[in-house]
Amino acid sequence: MIDEEEKRLRAYQIWESEGRPEGRDLAHWYQAADGEASATGEGAHYMPYSTGAASAGSLVIKFYHSGDQVRGYVRKIAETGEDDSIFPGEEMEPEAAFKLAQSHNGESGKLIFVELTEGVEWDPSWGALGNNDIETVSAETDASRAADNPTAARRRTRLAQEAGKGLRRAVGETQAEEDMRNRRSDRPGAQS
Repeated sequence: MIDEEEKRLRAYQIWESEGRPEGRDLAHWYQAADGEASATGEGAHYMPYSTGAASAGSLVIKFYHSGDQVRGYVRKIAETGEDDSIFPGEEMEPEAAFKLAQSHNGESGKLIFVELTEGVEWDPSWGALGNNDIETVSAETDASRAADNPTAARRRTRLAQEAGKGLRRAVGETQAEEDMRNRRSDRPGAQS
């Protein structure tokens, strides 16, 4: 059983890791009392993610700021030419992201990688990070989060191409109609 001071510290760490939300103090207190605050971090080891560092099948937890809170999502690195899988596809609190990654990792023994965007700092209550010299990436927005999903990037490219074709078709039809009018007006006896 943990003493009051340790419980208070754990509850504070949970509160900070969730982005300091208001009105969740009782939930954090119970999490600390149950030991959930250390359940994700105690004995857990993670590696900083950088492009090419993780092999196919590895899991990456990406943390970013969503408003004033730290959120994350989990993705599984795919084979070259395939799309990464994102679980479940929505943002979640850090503890939930760690639990999800650990459940998907199972007993595989593969490393779980962590990617921190600019301004997100590693919280020691999450566990041990394999390297203290972690790199951060530029601040993330909803658009940039979708950009690192190859499926979303291809979908955006396809939509842009289709929109371009539609625009060219519309401009082409307009040009053809104008050319037709010009040809009619160039005929002898044509009225303007």
